[in-house]
Amino acid sequence: MRINLRQALIFISSLVIFLYLLVFVLDIIYPEYLGVHNLSTLLSFRYGHDIAPHSPSLSSGWKLYLGTTYDSIMLLPALLGSLKFDFTVMLASLLISSAAGIAIGFTAAKIGKGYRKAIIYITKIFSSAPYILVMLLVLYVARPMEIGIIIAISTGWSPFYILRAIKFFDDNTGNRQQYSYKKILAGFAPYFITDLGAITGVVTIITYFGFYFHNPFIVDIGNLMYLDGNISTFIQSGVWWVIIFPLAFITVFIGFAALLSYELNGGTDDATI
Repeated sequence: MRINLRQALIFISSLVIFLYLLVFVLDIIYPEYLGVHNLSTLLSFRYGHDIAPHSPSLSSGWKLYLGTTYDSIMLLPALLGSLKFDFTVMLASLLISSAAGIAIGFTAAKIGKGYRKAIIYITKIFSSAPYILVMLLVLYVARPMEIGIIIAISTGWSPFYILRAIKFFDDNTGNRQQYSYKKILAGFAPYFITDLGAITGVVTIITYFGFYFHNPFIVDIGNLMYLDGNISTFIQSGVWWVIIFPLAFITVFIGFAALLSYELNGGTDDATI
């Protein structure tokens, strides 16, 4: 049977993203599937009172399939539960940055002239600096809490959408349906999907480097790795799973989000396998 490669990649990528989002919804409405009543702290996932990590095991129940970290936090349920925090921050940041960026880009394209140039200049100044530095500066002012991280990421990510929006509306000038919400949604959908993964990665970076201080045991992928300390030390000492599995978990989502965006935007031709 001949399979269209592009359609196969779109299907697989969509399925992976759907499964991650399904886990996110379950984290919100029914955290009991992880064996806890709430997802407020990583300590809820402790396995006994040992400090040393347990290696992955397939014979001790599904919660220990990926082993435990230092402080005996069970990796698999902790990773699944981390999507509540990570995806909440990611979705809020994506919504705010895209809405603000598209609105500002629309007004710049619509008004034009000096206002358009001013918006482009200001946006390019902000986007010329590494966006992570802009986010950390805003995070320092806004304070390292959930709302602070959302404000920081939204501020750092908005310039991308402003420039995209200006180009989008410039390209569609004269089109009778240039302001149709369906056309706008279709035009920006690949960016939305890519940023699902990209912003999740940024959240992980912020928490991994310890910039989130409101709750030192927040259930988050980056914080889970942050509590485990130095990556190279643990890998060299043979305790590889405490870092490799969290990295793989987040990388799979980021990678498939980028792949889906790429394929929806034209990507692979219609070759068959």
